[in-house]
Amino acid sequence: MKSQIPNLKSQIAFYVLLFTFAFLLGACAQQSGEPQPPNIAYGRDMCDACGMIISEAKFAAATVMTDGKTLKFDDAGEMFTYHAKHPELQVRVWFVHDYNTQNWINGQSAFYVVAKDIKSPMGTGVAAFADKSAAETFAAKFNVKIMSFDEIRMMKPGM
Repeated sequence: MKSQIPNLKSQIAFYVLLFTFAFLLGACAQQSGEPQPPNIAYGRDMCDACGMIISEAKFAAATVMTDGKTLKFDDAGEMFTYHAKHPELQVRVWFVHDYNTQNWINGQSAFYVVAKDIKSPMGTGVAAFADKSAAETFAAKFNVKIMSFDEIRMMKPGM
């Protein structure tokens, strides 16, 4: 019986070591999930394009690059203009805020309203919406049509 105890202790130690190694390996592994929008400290964080303080959530936007770097913008229109001027930057995901709810939404699936009378921080007049009917209702106030992600990127607001 005594000869089995050291063997049992060795097996327990081996499994503890193996479990610890597996746990540490998993903890250090890069997360493979979809990128998340950044946390913006409104009134403190600065726009990566112009250096102004980001103060209005309904106009704030962000991009996450393929290398994981996040860029924050005080105006969705400015985000599109910035990336039109920097085509070398590889964007993995675009984020904008829904104008009504101020929740982050995927910029590629958003509906956009562009009107000179929309008072956005940089004067691009871009408002984003998650819901098409909300965008249409808002666009009707300015007598403009809604735009898709591809349309607004080709337009390059603010340029």
